[in-house]
Amino acid sequence: MEKHSILTNNNHGFRSGYSCETQLLTTMHDIMKSHDAGRQVDVAILDFSKAFDTVPHGRLLSKLHHYGVRGPVHQWITCFLTQRSMRVVLEGTESEEVTVMSGVPQGTVLGPLLFLCHINDLPQSVKSTVRLFADDCLLYREIRTFQDHLTLQEDLRQLEQWAHKWGMKFNAKKCYILSSKPTSNFFYNLDGTILKQVDKSPYLGVQISSDLKWSPHVTTTSNRASSTLGFLRRNLRNCPQTCRRTAYIALVRSTLEYAAVVWDPHLKQDIERLERVQHRAARFITKDYKSREPGSVTKMLKDLELTTLQERRRQHRLTTLFKISTGQIPALPPENFITPAKQTRRRVKPTQFSDYSSNNVIERQAINNSKGLIIPHCRTELFRHSFFVKTAQEWNHLSEEVIGCTSAKAFSTAVGNLPPPPSSF
Repeated sequence: MEKHSILTNNNHGFRSGYSCETQLLTTMHDIMKSHDAGRQVDVAILDFSKAFDTVPHGRLLSKLHHYGVRGPVHQWITCFLTQRSMRVVLEGTESEEVTVMSGVPQGTVLGPLLFLCHINDLPQSVKSTVRLFADDCLLYREIRTFQDHLTLQEDLRQLEQWAHKWGMKFNAKKCYILSSKPTSNFFYNLDGTILKQVDKSPYLGVQISSDLKWSPHVTTTSNRASSTLGFLRRNLRNCPQTCRRTAYIALVRSTLEYAAVVWDPHLKQDIERLERVQHRAARFITKDYKSREPGSVTKMLKDLELTTLQERRRQHRLTTLFKISTGQIPALPPENFITPAKQTRRRVKPTQFSDYSSNNVIERQAINNSKGLIIPHCRTELFRHSFFVKTAQEWNHLSEEVIGCTSAKAFSTAVGNLPPPPSSF
């Protein structure tokens, strides 16, 4: 499938080099770029009803044949899918066996790939942009005229027809419309149900708001992490310090850093809200709840070798950009997201360049290495602090020695050894 480029690049689920993070980066870059240009974007957040259980075997097998899976391999997959049965066991009592007529076997290695093949042609049925992550579906479009509303509505109708044709169904009561920078309203419907308009909605574990600000997500994330930390404090108080530190990193810090390259906040209140969770964790790990002298928590973090979350997010963002620039993330081809700046004889010299996405003039900025990137002019703070703009600015300030690392691990280590930049808030 990968060798012959059969799978659509719009689906980032169950594939090497694709992830929730790459899906969110791509989607939010599109929406924020439109927002920066002053344009409304209507986003339909769609939910399939029991997607993995409703895939008809016959129609899936016909798609596999169309994609070139034939002969003995096709026969083997047919045997893998069909003639399965199931029963329910409750307190030792068994139900009668029932033949499984649809669905891909979950918990198998092959099941997710078969589902990707089944849903693979969905983007071809619409004119608007579709983003898929397994069975999570996002449909969005810039709204410049009333005709764009009608086009998006027609795309929803086309998705209805696609789902009906291929044995799937949308759960319209769990589908929502979110509009960024709304200037006009439209009542979209799906399967005869008017879709609810919302101000914020979770997507792939990240809270997306209509104003595209990350404070609601930061609040949700810090609250969830604090709840987990409270659980650890109640249950691991008598464990060794190394155990408490490991539990914090695995269960709390991982929550605070999930997809953080996408939503890395720039507001002081959001940054401090996240750091306070780690400060409480430092006291839990060291069992020191009494020290209140200035710098006491900073010393704890240093002794525990816990870097600030803000610096870790910066390191992760730059490493992600390094992987993109070197083609290590297939989901984010560099030619689609970053543009190298033409170098002059004097390497450290502010220069003007043309914006690759419009006719805007690039802000004057010094480039300290031979792999500098073009920074587009930004009209809004939101876009200025988005991943590709914000990280490219920091990238341009890296030294030639750091930028010349040959591996992502070496680059990450080099960035981690750099002194933290001055606070930007």
